[in-house]
Amino acid sequence: MGFLAQRLKRRLVTALELPKDVALGLPIVTVTGDEDILISNHKGLLEYGAGHVRLATNVGKIKIFGVNLLLREITAESVLIKGKVEKIAWE
Repeated sequence: MGFLAQRLKRRLVTALELPKDVALGLPIVTVTGDEDILISNHKGLLEYGAGHVRLATNVGKIKIFGVNLLLREITAESVLIKGKVEKIAWE
């Protein structure tokens, strides 16, 4: 989708007050304390290690840093990560 089409779509979603996560496929990041992180609307797992997890999304990449990170559950729609979460970064 071109830049102008994306811009028009965003304006339309805003004007109609539609939920952006659904209409634009934006990721939803839910953090529970420093032990759990649930990411919905991801586009795939790019990297995985005990110290980091990197995921693709419609708006870039998300990298989670931590200790003893474990992919507890992964589906086409969401990823549940357990472990000591120290940092979340957008690339």
